[in-house]
Amino acid sequence: MEYKAVGNVVSILAVSRCETGSCPPTLSANICEALCGPTTACNASQICCPTACGGAMCVDPMTQRHFVTLVKKGRCSEFPRGPWVCSHTCTGDSDCPRALKCCPNRCGALTCQKPELDEVPPI
Repeated sequence: MEYKAVGNVVSILAVSRCETGSCPPTLSANICEALCGPTTACNASQICCPTACGGAMCVDPMTQRHFVTLVKKGRCSEFPRGPWVCSHTCTGDSDCPRALKCCPNRCGALTCQKPELDEVPPI
């Protein structure tokens, strides 16, 4: 794990190197101390991920990250609908199953949603 000091705040730059999967976008949990790290490992199925206020906690990995950024068909809705979920659950289309896209929801958080399909004009 690599740490970087910025003023009085220590941010986690690289949290996990050998576990499978990736951290969700910065966790909005109100945990400002490192509950995991170089001296306190997570269990075998979880990884250590940063929180919004500079801490770290063990969480289940989101997805297996790939080095290719996949952009799926369709576009994100200009006027999102659905529940008010205010924490990110994806970082890009690669994190979403099937034809779902990673789009901002009503709260502004990135979540997997059904895209609006681009209409093909009649010929």
